[in-house]
Amino acid sequence: MDDFALTAAERALLAALSRRGVRYMVVGLSAAVLQGAPVSTQDVDLWIERPGEDPVRQAAVDAGGFWLSPHGMQPPAFGGDGLERVDVVLTAHGLGDFASEYAMALDQEIDGIPVKVLRLERIIASKRAANRPKDLAALPALYAAREVLRERRS
Repeated sequence: MDDFALTAAERALLAALSRRGVRYMVVGLSAAVLQGAPVSTQDVDLWIERPGEDPVRQAAVDAGGFWLSPHGMQPPAFGGDGLERVDVVLTAHGLGDFASEYAMALDQEIDGIPVKVLRLERIIASKRAANRPKDLAALPALYAAREVLRERRS
């Protein structure tokens, strides 16, 4: 999608994750943007099936970055120049497990890289379940995007 540009490091990370066989999905508002929702986000949320495995760490190195294992209350994260916007999602409120959501995810491309993207309806379900003010504030735009998608299918 032309208006969803990634940094060179982010593109390298997504490509490396795929190349190393890591199953992941773009989720949250970044996934909503890819489906045409008129929202903005400052990060790229990735839900990784098994974030603690070595291929994830290797993919980070391939992208010129590094992998920070979880420590205490600090969740796992990617680090390095150009990877600052990548957030690792460990739980998704109101959704099924990774495998069931992955099976329903959309196949899309970001900057020429094939990725799985959480469906808009599932993003809405997660935002509702999270019930945080920032999630609730995004819902009207997500509902509007859902209606546009439904009209296009009709």
